[in-house]
Amino acid sequence: MKAQRLLCVALCLLVIFSSGITFGADYPQKEITFINPFNPGGEVDMYFRMVQPHLEKALGVRIIPEYKPAAGGAVAWSFLAAAKPDGYTIGGFSLPHVILQPWFIKDTKFTPDDFTYLNMLAYTPIGLAVKKDFPAKTLKEFIEYAKANPNKVTVGVVGKHSGHHLATLQFMKLTGTKLIVVPFTGTAPQKTAIMGGHVDAVMTNSTAMVETRPAGVIPLAIGSETRMEQLSDVPTFAELGFKFYPRIDRGFFAPKDLSTEVTDKLEKTLFEIVSNKEVQSKLAQLGFVPKVMKRAALTKYVNDLSVELKRLIEEEKLISDSK
Repeated sequence: MKAQRLLCVALCLLVIFSSGITFGADYPQKEITFINPFNPGGEVDMYFRMVQPHLEKALGVRIIPEYKPAAGGAVAWSFLAAAKPDGYTIGGFSLPHVILQPWFIKDTKFTPDDFTYLNMLAYTPIGLAVKKDFPAKTLKEFIEYAKANPNKVTVGVVGKHSGHHLATLQFMKLTGTKLIVVPFTGTAPQKTAIMGGHVDAVMTNSTAMVETRPAGVIPLAIGSETRMEQLSDVPTFAELGFKFYPRIDRGFFAPKDLSTEVTDKLEKTLFEIVSNKEVQSKLAQLGFVPKVMKRAALTKYVNDLSVELKRLIEEEKLISDSK
């Protein structure tokens, strides 16, 4: 009986290896799907399109984007968390969205622990901007106007229980204002809304502030620690008296339980690409702040950020509609 079992195991192994299944040794052997949690034209799309040709050349296969814009990214990340951990489905993350949404959105089918974090490549400071004909042209004037008109000023954000939503709640707490929060499925429709004057203001990414400025959108302040080169005349919240540094961290991740071989190959390949000075220069021109972080450091960062956000939300009582 024992000999029969050994023979069966040997035959199974022979079938597996003869069929070409090599558990990551020859990865990849077919095209890879990249899950984008937002609309085309948003920040995830911008950095993906920049990395895509380099990644395709390095891996020797096509990388195909698949857009799943809904619930501020939660639908896409639920899909990614449930995907087969074989390296053929990866995605773009946005922090703190991935941390916040499982806490507050009912029926969210993922947690921050359901992913293999591969690389961070950049972040985008969040800033406040107003439509071109808005009566306030400075942050001070905006706060005064909002206080004089409580629950009348509309502010567009990307998603609910996202970094932009949290930043708006923090801003209201810091300034004593009451604003109407209007969620969008991504930065692209948010940009269209502010340029068309359909919302009074946006709490948006530095990249969007750079892009919409020629259309007349007026940046009032930015959440970076120092002024950004692409927005050199836009003051930081800090220099205007508010210790407020909201930002969205961005990068690549995959379902958890990815094999060591595949994880190592993706991490190494992505790190070489996002560390490239030319790639970083192009990101900076668009309004990103390059910030490269490898898997181990990134995983620790996500865990530490989770603790920090939980403390902030509980102490400031920023969000109450938990599930």
